Amino acid sequence: MVVVVDVAAVTQELYGLRPAEFTAARDAYVARARRERDTDAARALGRLRRPTLALWAANLLARARPDRARDLVRLGAELRAAHRELDGARLRALSHEQHALVAELAAEAAGLVAAHGERAAPGLREDTGRILLALLADEAAGRDWTDRRLTAAPAPRTGFEGLEPDPGALPPPAPERTPPTAAPERSPTRRTRATAGRTSRAESAPERSAGTADAPDRSAPDRSVHERAARERAARVAAARRARDEAEEELRRARAALTDAADARRAARAEAAALRGELDALRTRLAVAGAAADAAENGHRRAEQELRRADRTAEAAAADLRAAERDAPSGPTLEE
Repeated sequence: MVVVVDVAAVTQELYGLRPAEFTAARDAYVARARRERDTDAARALGRLRRPTLALWAANLLARARPDRARDLVRLGAELRAAHRELDGARLRALSHEQHALVAELAAEAAGLVAAHGERAAPGLREDTGRILLALLADEAAGRDWTDRRLTAAPAPRTGFEGLEPDPGALPPPAPERTPPTAAPERSPTRRTRATAGRTSRAESAPERSAGTADAPDRSAPDRSVHERAARERAARVAAARRARDEAEEELRRARAALTDAADARRAARAEAAALRGELDALRTRLAVAGAAADAAENGHRRAEQELRRADRTAEAAAADLRAAERDAPSGPTLEE
C-alpha cells in the first residue's frame, strides 16, 4: 500500500526552517517518501530548493505577522486594479502607501531574522524589500506567501508595467481648457479687413459652410485608432517583459542550482575531511600495531633463543647424570 506524503504540509515546515537546516531536512523527507513508495511526493520534494536568507526572512514575516502579510496582499490587489484601469490618481495615492509599508515590513523581517539567532547579512533589508515589492505585482506568489508555501522569490518587477491594461481602458480625460480670451483689437482698420474677409469667404462657399455644419464627428474614429495603437504597444511591451521575466526566472533557477552545488561541495568537503581524520587515526593505530608486532617478533626470537639454550642445558645435565650413574661403584647394599 502506497502511503501518500502531504507535500503541502512538508513544504510549509521546510520553509520555516533556517536555511542551514533546509537541505538535510528535505533529503530526509525525500528518503522517507521513497521508503513509503510515494514517488510523486519524493519527486516534488526533491525539486524544492534551499531558500535564500531574504526569502526565509519574508516567510518568517508571513508566519509571525499574518495580519501584516494580508495588508500587503490587499495593497497589491488595489495597485494592480488601479494599473489595469489606468487610474493615475489612485496609483499615486497607493504608491505612497506601498513605499511606507514595504520599508516597514522589510525592517520587521530583518528583526525577526536576528531574533531567530541568525546574523543579518549586509543588504538583507533591501533584498527582502525587493521580494515584497515583487509580491505586490504577482497575485499567485502573494497567495503562496500568505499560505506559508512561498518556495522561491517571484521575478522582480519595476512597478506594474508587466500588467496589461483592461481592454478599452483609457486614461482619464484631461480637464477642459478655458478658451483663450480674444486679443484686444489693435485698430479698426484690421478688424474691418478681417470681418470683410470672413464675410466674403462665407458668401463664396455657402454649400461648404452648410456641409461643415452637418459633418459627422471624426474624433470617434481617431480615438479608435489611438486605442488600437495603444493596445498594440502594450502587447509588445508585455511580450518583452514576459521574455525578461522568463530570463530572470532562468537566472534565479541557475543561482539556486549554484547554491545547491555549493552546499553539496561543502558537504563533500566536510565528509572528505572526516574521512581524512579517520584515515589519520587508522594510520596511527596501524603504526602502533606495527610497533607492537615488531616488539612481539623480537620477544619471540629471544624466547626461541632461550628455549634452545635451555634445551642444551637440559641435554648436558642428562648426559652428566648418565655418566655419574655409570661411574658409581657397585658395593654391598645396606640390607646385606
